[in-house]
Amino acid sequence: MPTNHGAKWTPLETETETQSSAPRCVNCNNRVTRQFARVFGDNRDVVHACPECSTYREMKTADFIPEAHR
Repeated sequence: MPTNHGAKWTPLETETETQSSAPRCVNCNNRVTRQFARVFGDNRDVVHACPECSTYREMKTADFIPEAHR
């Protein structure tokens, strides 16, 4: 069984790539989790407000989401 002893193992490389592609709030550009985007985002998981720029009450009612995206 051949092994590649010269290969450098970088376990955080994938995690870093995942973090850089994490969804962001459209309003303040704050990074949010994918789960947050599914729960509080619009039909395309676009986050229009997050805890940094809005209250949970506003996010729960979805009044800040443009009518076309609801």
